[in-house]
Amino acid sequence: MKTLFVGIIAMCVASVAMASGNLRVNMEANENEATVVEISSGEMVHFEIELTDEYGNSIYEMNSEVPRSEMEKRYDFSALDNGIYWYSVRTGDEEIRKQLSIEYGEVEVMDVRKTVDPYFFQEGDQIKLSYLNFENENINLYVYENNTLLTEVALGKDFAIHKAIDLSELNYGVYEVVLTNENDIYEHSVVID
Repeated sequence: MKTLFVGIIAMCVASVAMASGNLRVNMEANENEATVVEISSGEMVHFEIELTDEYGNSIYEMNSEVPRSEMEKRYDFSALDNGIYWYSVRTGDEEIRKQLSIEYGEVEVMDVRKTVDPYFFQEGDQIKLSYLNFENENINLYVYENNTLLTEVALGKDFAIHKAIDLSELNYGVYEVVLTNENDIYEHSVVID
């Protein structure tokens, strides 16, 4: 049984690891006051692009209409107010967010965040999860029933996090399993019957 569990987790990690790392977002200034963004993925996907200000207000958003593996966009940021902005590209469960400082149209990349959504798998009364922690942040897991916290588990800062949570002592019902890092919240509903 233990060998089977290790095998299943290894397959999950391999599939998550193979699927991640495909998304690339490169930015460079152009001589015509434009910033060129080159986006690529190892497979044909829909790109979801968004530019937000430091308060989360959407400035620009675009979803590719057909799947593609590459895309090039040109932006003129000279009309934007000086400040901090976030440029994000998402494909399915993978996202790259770049924090930009824009001053008089000049763009400087201040920070880059790469995330891949966690993988949750329910087997009976156990929830198994895999998460690639690219930012090496503190990861916490919470279990809620009707907005009441039942359990909290600190999962650490490791790059590859794998955990099985035993929910066998819970009553029949619907529960929320929540995984958090310093910037993201991932929720997964679980039914114990």
